[in-house]
Amino acid sequence: MNKIVNNENNLNIKDIDVIKDKVRALIIDDNENIILINYADVFMLPGGKIEKEENIDDALKREIKEELGLDINLKYEKPLVRIDNYLKNYPVRDSSEKINKLTRTIFYVINGDYNVDFSKINLSNSEKKGKFEIIKVNLKDLKSIISNYKSTNVRYEIFKNELLQVIDNYYEAKKNTSQLEQKLIDLHAHTNYSDGELSPKELIQLAVDKNIGTIAITDHDTIAGIKTINRNDDIIVNSGIKVINGIELSAKVNKGRMHILGYDIDLNNKALNKKMVDLKNNSINYVLSLMEQIKRDYGIRFNYEDIKELVNANHNLGRPDLAKLCVKYGYATTMQDAFDKYLIDVYNKIRQTNKGLCYQECLELITNSGGIPVLAHPKTLELSKKEFLILLKEMISYGLKGIEVYHSIHSKEERDYYLEIAKENNLLISGGSDYHGKNVKPDVELGTGINHNLKIKELSILNKIKNY
Repeated sequence: MNKIVNNENNLNIKDIDVIKDKVRALIIDDNENIILINYADVFMLPGGKIEKEENIDDALKREIKEELGLDINLKYEKPLVRIDNYLKNYPVRDSSEKINKLTRTIFYVINGDYNVDFSKINLSNSEKKGKFEIIKVNLKDLKSIISNYKSTNVRYEIFKNELLQVIDNYYEAKKNTSQLEQKLIDLHAHTNYSDGELSPKELIQLAVDKNIGTIAITDHDTIAGIKTINRNDDIIVNSGIKVINGIELSAKVNKGRMHILGYDIDLNNKALNKKMVDLKNNSINYVLSLMEQIKRDYGIRFNYEDIKELVNANHNLGRPDLAKLCVKYGYATTMQDAFDKYLIDVYNKIRQTNKGLCYQECLELITNSGGIPVLAHPKTLELSKKEFLILLKEMISYGLKGIEVYHSIHSKEERDYYLEIAKENNLLISGGSDYHGKNVKPDVELGTGINHNLKIKELSILNKIKNY
């Protein structure tokens, strides 16, 4: 998303009396007709002020509903440009007072043939007094219309110049479709709130740098990381990246590994949050059990300070925490070396005593929190095709909705197989890199997997995610 700053008087923030955040939309049909509003003798695009505690998408949907009577799905829309207008001696409506004002407006492009529903329009009293008029004009005529229009409203020039800048950005974006399209998708990534290396904000910055347009934060058995995300942060607003609420739950199985991804979960769900506390405590006991088994089998002991630091950590604990300690004290050269030498073996010895969730509980927890449960990287189940199909049917009966077809460790043949199975069972298709960081999984890159074996640009699960 481009950013334009109009500040001909060189005002500083300390000079500003009022700051207004707004959002507006270019609603354009296939014939390039655009919906325009003439309010108080000023041409402007539909939209308005972002209310306190309101996110950008909700504000735009509300404004379009109030002004045009339309319910518009913003699922696939991306911001086009942000314009910051520093205005000196700006006249206050219905008053002789003048103020220094900063108006920050984000403009979206919404393509579709929408007809205004006048029966559902809900204008404010000031809008009614201002002779609020809705018109539809062809985009190629818009510059001429607004440039030649004669208005007595002193605000007209400000809005005219802003609208001209938006139109220029729209045509520029059409020339360079990569600005609005062709972004990568990664619905499987971890932060330092579980066993990843980057903070949630750092992960999003990396995603933006790698041309990823949609990312899901899916930390192991915790939602603490995704809860820190503010969708109004500049990095999210300016890039237009979509961040999806996610989690990856570990399920108890007799062999292999079963993880279940949950997308679009309600982060305020009481049952989900209560279970997160239980899982955090379980993770501490689990790692302490691993430590004890390593000591018995290999004579490896970690000092009290290391154990104390782990117990007091703000993330859920797991084998990567012990792998890091093994590398730190020279018991292994890399984290993978620590897994190969010790951690896979000790995990298999204590897995039956681990107080993890069964897959039925995982599916229920995700579903009851409004989420979509998806079987992660089915390859790690280590099942024959017959065993896998039997298990899959059982999981579907308990509410499974999708399969992670695309994953860094899946070969092309495996992806084709899981894709076929997903289609046969009417399951949603998901995919992601399973990124953790350079030290935890050095061969896995965010968005592109291992040796660029991922390049996801479309997933059916995104059609079902409410907050996408």
